[in-house]
Amino acid sequence: MIDIFEKFAPAWEKEVARFAEKIWRNQVDDDAVRIYNNKAVLFSKRYRYELEKYYRQKGMKVYRGTLDGWVEEWQRRQEVLKENLQVIAKEKQNKLIEDAINDLQRTEKSQEMLNKLYDAKENETVYKVFSFKDNFAALSKQKGSDSAYELGTGINERIIQQYSDRYFWRTQRDKRVRKTHQKLADKCFLFVDPPKVIYLSGREHVGNPGTDYGCRCWAEIASTKAIALQHYVVRETKQDKKAA
Repeated sequence: MIDIFEKFAPAWEKEVARFAEKIWRNQVDDDAVRIYNNKAVLFSKRYRYELEKYYRQKGMKVYRGTLDGWVEEWQRRQEVLKENLQVIAKEKQNKLIEDAINDLQRTEKSQEMLNKLYDAKENETVYKVFSFKDNFAALSKQKGSDSAYELGTGINERIIQQYSDRYFWRTQRDKRVRKTHQKLADKCFLFVDPPKVIYLSGREHVGNPGTDYGCRCWAEIASTKAIALQHYVVRETKQDKKAA
């Protein structure tokens, strides 16, 4: 299961980053949008096929109608992601320009550089001053990765729920797993009663594996005889924060 997630997540991460670079460089046209949309459909079909095959090999028949709605919903969410990336990029570029201008004015740097910044903002050529790689690549890749895991965990959960109402929380078991999720690892929960995580910042998240920001955890089917924890709460500690 984890091999499938690891295989597919980087593929969509790259596609989202590729489109984000076009946004950053002001190169989005009808062809770029068409390619992005087609890639989203193709990616979701391939990901779905691999997960269906995985469960068939375990003797679990997958009823395709169970997944159709979620896959279509995920594809619609990629439309929203596309629009959000354009808004985020524009806001980030404006902020970079404004901060740079303010810094130059405070330090009395050359008027030539100020003119260059003003010109970049006016003519939407910010990418010539601030590179995609340094300022937008990491964020766009993270968005793509999160979206890929969202698709995979969504498919995974819908297949499992045809056979059981509960699951074991599994993690990637690497250094990137947040401490709060390490505390959830291998515990059994009901899909309708997922655990709550309370962070030191005050933010709370209630959800199944893969639903929190940047989460790469996943659900593994549990027998209906397995005892599920109910109303379970994990609190982030100062030690957790330091170790992150």
